[in-house]
Amino acid sequence: MALVSDQDTLEATANAPTLLTLHAAKGLEFPVVFIVGLNDGTLPHVRSFDDPEAMQEERRLFYVGITRAQDHLYLVIPLNRSAYGYSEPVEESRFMKDIPGHLVVESGRTVRSARLPYPSRADRWETSKAASILQPQYRAGARVKHPVWGEGMVLKSQLQDDDEIVDIFFAGVGLKRVSASLAKLELKSS
Repeated sequence: MALVSDQDTLEATANAPTLLTLHAAKGLEFPVVFIVGLNDGTLPHVRSFDDPEAMQEERRLFYVGITRAQDHLYLVIPLNRSAYGYSEPVEESRFMKDIPGHLVVESGRTVRSARLPYPSRADRWETSKAASILQPQYRAGARVKHPVWGEGMVLKSQLQDDDEIVDIFFAGVGLKRVSASLAKLELKSS
């Protein structure tokens, strides 16, 4: 039973995307393959950086992934990664450097000749959202209402990148750190 996986029950005629790990993709082929999260720290995983054998295993898994594509392969590299309410820029996977430049194409042009560390970073700063947050909207002591956690009190607020990060204490759930642009907070009048 341990040798049977969900991939063994896939219907060949199903017209639906299949989501699986690189480990589970071994031996399978698909007309179109997307490999997402191609940043250092995800692929290869951060725990593999100091172990040459683990790095070789990560490289082998990447190879397994790219060879699953029959017709089209899409390699998706994020510009940022969010964790614990904060967004940080990330570097592309070191494995991308192993792919010959003439094989990598983005929007009809070769990526290697035009790749910048963060290709659309300049465009991000010109958005209306970034321009609209010039100072914090929430101050310490302000009462807010969250759609799930209810009413709470702002303990701290700070601007980060193009957003406002707010620390709020909710009586029912405790301290939460939220992104103001995502949290749908309602400012309550005193």
